[in-house]
Amino acid sequence: MLAGVIIGVLMISVYLFRKPSVSENEGFIPGENEYVTPEFEKMHVANIHLLNDWGEMLELKVKVADEPDERAAGFQYISKSVIERSLILFVFPQETHALFHMRNVEASLDIAFFRADGTVVDILRMEPDNRLYGPAEAFKYALEARAGFFGEKGIGRNSRLFIESLPVTAGS
Repeated sequence: MLAGVIIGVLMISVYLFRKPSVSENEGFIPGENEYVTPEFEKMHVANIHLLNDWGEMLELKVKVADEPDERAAGFQYISKSVIERSLILFVFPQETHALFHMRNVEASLDIAFFRADGTVVDILRMEPDNRLYGPAEAFKYALEARAGFFGEKGIGRNSRLFIESLPVTAGS
């Protein structure tokens, strides 16, 4: 009897304190009158952690652009309302120098560039125009979010990106 009660309590504890799983497209599925690209739909979803400048650990659900076609597409041809609730983490095979553009993007974006160790290289505001944006130093990850997101969340030059694991794809 006592063993059954203990097992029951353990099962309830495991259920209550389990880590929720990441649904593949939860929060990223376009609604009525919204549109996304095949590349955006193909991006995997992952949780990342970011230690912000206020000392808070943030858990963020992101679309992962780790294949060349996904990195090239980014937020192009995506509804503004989808951009406002989505984050894209661009993952490069190694630290690189690359530039980003905002052609065919419907909303201003913030972009943070991170080294392989998760430290910030630079943070920029990008406007829908024909300019090219990028940091002076090499980076491995770039995180795009709607304009103002980083300021609201305390993400700045002293923030740090933590990635436990990301889906592995052949085109990385």
